[in-house]
Amino acid sequence: MKKTRFFITALSTLLLFAAASNLYAKEVWTEDSVASIKETYSQYFDSFGISCEYKPWNRNFGELKSPEVRKGLSKHADSITMGNDFKPDSIIGVPWGKTKAEVAKEKFTASNGKTIEVPVLNGFNRMDLILQACKESGLVMRGHVLTWHSQTPEVFFAKNYDPKFSGSKITNLVDKETMTARHEWYIKTVLEHIAEWEKANNDGKHIVWAWDVVNEAMADDAQKSYSGDKQNWLRGSTKDKDKAPKDGGSRWYQIYGNDEFIINAFRFANAYAPADVVLCYNDYNEYMDYNGGYKTSAILHLVDELKAAPAAKVAGKDVKPRIDAIGMQSHVGESWPGVKSYEAALVRFLNAGLDVHVTEIDMAAKSPASAAKMYGEYFSMLKKYGKKYEGANKVKNVTVWGISNQESWIEQGGKQFPLLFDRDGTTYYTNDAFDAVISAAK
Repeated sequence: MKKTRFFITALSTLLLFAAASNLYAKEVWTEDSVASIKETYSQYFDSFGISCEYKPWNRNFGELKSPEVRKGLSKHADSITMGNDFKPDSIIGVPWGKTKAEVAKEKFTASNGKTIEVPVLNGFNRMDLILQACKESGLVMRGHVLTWHSQTPEVFFAKNYDPKFSGSKITNLVDKETMTARHEWYIKTVLEHIAEWEKANNDGKHIVWAWDVVNEAMADDAQKSYSGDKQNWLRGSTKDKDKAPKDGGSRWYQIYGNDEFIINAFRFANAYAPADVVLCYNDYNEYMDYNGGYKTSAILHLVDELKAAPAAKVAGKDVKPRIDAIGMQSHVGESWPGVKSYEAALVRFLNAGLDVHVTEIDMAAKSPASAAKMYGEYFSMLKKYGKKYEGANKVKNVTVWGISNQESWIEQGGKQFPLLFDRDGTTYYTNDAFDAVISAAK
């Protein structure tokens, strides 16, 4: 009996080990035998991207910071997107525990004539490290993001950069003219810093080739009526009107009450970004246009507003807003929106005269087999609208939102399988979803 028990225990341990190891049964992602995603899809898309962090907060080794991880990134992608490091909260960088921003010595006089104090930007050192890492690895980047209701410090919207609260409301929000001046200053300062770095360190060649100028400004329950002054298609205009950003509200909308700040953002970006840098509007659930939520239509309405907006003086020049592409985030599930519904929205954006970037694709899949099936279906559909598509506008870039299942924002507990690689320790392996993406190209 003892020998039998020992055999059963040993067999059970072996089976458990095999089951655990099966997750990493594929090949190391940098092996020569592993197909490169960017090379496989070069016949379809201008670039393939993977999002990453410079150094995740919960790990003792980096992603972009790690030369070993950069080998895998540069093998499979030519473009990256920083998950957090280029967002306003990282660039403004109010120190942990502080509720008021430090004010810089210099002041800024905006194009609207308003002279303002400006906060100290604490994120440029890390930004420069990221730009250098990209240069060393032959990578370029989509900038994410300049204007967003979330992950922008509350100090940015308050008088004296010192917000006062009544519940979730900021009671000392600045007026529109002051906010417009701050907005121009922020976009100008960030874009000029990058341009100066590229000139000094990269012969003027772009590391940042595209920007999500505005992110997630449409309401989840966007209304279909756009008549008169009614703008109940903007985030914060409906049930979330007075809420904090973490609850779906928007300080931008609370200050402006309309889409003026979005038009300003694309005008300022056009004024201060190089003319060949692609300017995008980016959103999630961008394929939702039914059941009382008309987000696809709201985005297209915004496009019409941007195209119709007149030129205005920025830095002494007449500048119109410029939008070049729609960013479809593409966080999709096993049953929603479905490839056909997604494709219908994609075609509407292309027919509106804009290119499409698939900016943050991942799959809320409950098994490796489901993930593989979904990735195969979506990439088979997306490639139809790439370089070989006969329409004037095309899908130019596809970016997967993260490297490994173990660091996905969707699921880190092993219950979902959203991404193309798995990590064991410091080593990354291909998985079934990766194989499906490669197969879909054929």
